[in-house]
Amino acid sequence: MASLRDLKRQIGSVKNIAKVTEALQTVSAVKFRKAEARVKKARPYADNVEEMMRDVARSASGDSPLLAGREVNRIVVATLTADRGLAGGFNAQVLRRTAQFRAEKGREAELGQVASGRKAVAFFRFRNVELEEVYTGFTDTPTYEKAREIGRALTGLFEDEKADEVYLVYNRFESALTQRPVLKRLIPVATEEAEGEEERERDDNLAYMEYVPDPETVLEQLVPRYVETMVWQALLEGAAGEHGARMTAMKNATDNANDLAKNLTLQMNKARQAQITGEIIEIAAGADALAAG
Repeated sequence: MASLRDLKRQIGSVKNIAKVTEALQTVSAVKFRKAEARVKKARPYADNVEEMMRDVARSASGDSPLLAGREVNRIVVATLTADRGLAGGFNAQVLRRTAQFRAEKGREAELGQVASGRKAVAFFRFRNVELEEVYTGFTDTPTYEKAREIGRALTGLFEDEKADEVYLVYNRFESALTQRPVLKRLIPVATEEAEGEEERERDDNLAYMEYVPDPETVLEQLVPRYVETMVWQALLEGAAGEHGARMTAMKNATDNANDLAKNLTLQMNKARQAQITGEIIEIAAGADALAAG
C-alpha cells in the first residue's frame, strides 16, 4: 500500500492536472462559441453556392472535363485536420476515413495527398506518404485567404492534369459532442439526380433559363470559386468541431481527475486511520506491559 507521503504527492499532481484541463476547457468554450457562430453564418452562403453550381452543371453540356471528368488515372485527396490534439477522436476519425478511402481507390488509380493541419502532416509522413501540398498553423482560426490558397492549389492540380479527381475529407460540425467525417468530391463537379416533384419542377424551370455567356463558360469561371467556398466551409466546420471536441474532452478529463483525487483522498484517510489505530494499539500494548511488570 502506498505511503501517506506518496498519496499526498499523487493527490497534488492530480489536482494540478485538473486545474490545467479546466483552464483548457474554459478557453475552448470561448473559442467554440465564436467558431460555432461563424459556421452558422457561413452555411447558407455555402449551400447557395453549391446549389448554384448544380444548376449550372445541369444546364451545361456533359463534354466539359469539369463536369464529365476524364479517365481516372490519378486521384488527389485533401485531408483537413487540426494542428493540435487533446480533442478526443476529432482528428483520428478524419484520418481513419481518409485511410479507408485511399485503400479503396488505391487499387484503381494512383493517389496524391494534400494535408492541412499538423496532425494530418504527421500522420502521412509517419506512413511515408508523399504530400503534394502542406498547410499548417491556422486551423483553430481559419481565414478565407488560406481557403483561397488551398482551393486554387486543388483546382490547379486538376487543370494541370496532375489530378483527374479531387476529394475533400473533413469533419462536419453537428454539435460540441458530435463531428461527422465527410468525404466530398470537389472536381469534377458531382451532379445530384433529381428526386421528387419539387426537383423535377426545378429542372423544368431551368430549361427556360439562358446563360450569358454559355453555361460551359460560366462553369469554368464558377468552379474555382465553388472549390474555394467548399474548402472555406470545411475549414470553418473543422474549427468549430475542434474547439467543441476539445472542450468536451477537457471537461471529461477534469471530471476524471476530480474523481481520482477523491478516491486518492479516501485512500489517504484510510491509511491515516490505519496508522493511528496501529499507534494506539502499540501504546496500549506498551501500557499493558508496564502494568504487568
